[in-house]
Amino acid sequence: MNKVILLFLIISTISVLPTHSQSVDEALRDSVIRRAQNYIGTPYRRGQSSPKAFDCSGFTSYIYRHFGYDLYRTADGQKKNVVKIVAKTELKPGDLVFFKGRNAKQDRIGHVGMVVEADGAGNFKFIHASVNSGITITDSGSGYYRNRFVSAGRIVSERIEPLELLPVREVEVPGYILDLQ
Repeated sequence: MNKVILLFLIISTISVLPTHSQSVDEALRDSVIRRAQNYIGTPYRRGQSSPKAFDCSGFTSYIYRHFGYDLYRTADGQKKNVVKIVAKTELKPGDLVFFKGRNAKQDRIGHVGMVVEADGAGNFKFIHASVNSGITITDSGSGYYRNRFVSAGRIVSERIEPLELLPVREVEVPGYILDLQ
């Protein structure tokens, strides 16, 4: 294998690993959001879960399926997938946020989205499949969603022990020794 190609493969692998200041879980949450943002502008279609069209729960289940998570197909069902219910002040990117549906008087979950960013004070932006806009990012303070928020939950659980990555100084490949110092 060409030394340049081999070095490229090593560098590209290292670049997707979390930094010392970023946990594996943070890196996964960031990857989930980056993938979700690739679909901004994709149209809304009830009952759909494909790159051509999504409904809200179809979108969240499609994105998380790419990362090995099998979510229920409905917004109400996805509430059962969360590993931890979180307060609005504890939201992190990738957390699911649940809202009442069109009838705000009913307690039933009718909509789901994923947190893109949160300020720690209970305000957040979320990506979701909107009937009018397709895949879009919305501020939780917007009138329609502010009055319909029900709860939030975490899919990507926090690890009890942080993963320690050791620095790599030398890589051995048959026929080559690359010094990474």
